[in-house]
Amino acid sequence: MCNWRVVLLGFVLAAASAAQKGGAIDSTKYYDRGMNALLGSGISHNNQTALQLLKTSAELGHVPAQTVVGYFYDTGTIVALEPGQAAEWYRKAADQGDSLGAWLLGRLYYTGSGVGRDLSRAEPLLQSAASQGDVFGQYFLGLVKLDRQDYAKAATSFRQAAEQGLPQAQYQLALLLKDGKGVGQNRFEAYVWLLVSWNAGNQAASSDLAFLEGDLGSTQVEKAKTRARELENTATRSVVAHGCTGWPGEFAAVPSPPPPDLQRFCR
Repeated sequence: MCNWRVVLLGFVLAAASAAQKGGAIDSTKYYDRGMNALLGSGISHNNQTALQLLKTSAELGHVPAQTVVGYFYDTGTIVALEPGQAAEWYRKAADQGDSLGAWLLGRLYYTGSGVGRDLSRAEPLLQSAASQGDVFGQYFLGLVKLDRQDYAKAATSFRQAAEQGLPQAQYQLALLLKDGKGVGQNRFEAYVWLLVSWNAGNQAASSDLAFLEGDLGSTQVEKAKTRARELENTATRSVVAHGCTGWPGEFAAVPSPPPPDLQRFCR
């Protein structure tokens, strides 16, 4: 009798395993079909079909679908703007260890959009993304530390993102270096990072560059410009290399979420 119980238990476990595998396959299938409907052209494009398929995939636990559905509610794309719903879908992805879901949810808690501003909830989520090397997780974590006036840790996070080439992080690091907050004051290095950020299109750096040019003098400025060119060769954006770039709001002081067609490059 005992042997029959062992055999029966084996059948049950095998059936459960097969069901789990089947669910994973189905969730991927629904996601692929949903993205095809979302990104297709002509008669192959259908937003409502895409939404239904992607929601089904997300409900089955497929992480990429969860962040896409979260994006819809976060930005008011296809569905009504509902940041609270966005937070729920991002949380499902973050709970599975997804770096994109983690920083997107952390971003909502940082801004307070629809969920109430809560740095205590934002910080561990952003730390999770940052520890996986996510440049936006590193940047937002720096913003949280900055708000907490923990300038040393803010500088560390901003430097990590700056070295990956994120212009906003380069700018924030430069301001800390300029004022000597959390790091030793170094206006030469501050000018270098400001120039790298400005060359990447961050116009916010203009006034600080002009101020530091008068402070440093022409000889130091020329040396800093040379150093900035050298730094641009090494501080390349890993997100660019992986394709996670190219959407409106990417370089804003508070970056916007990446759209569905780019999200697969962002984790």
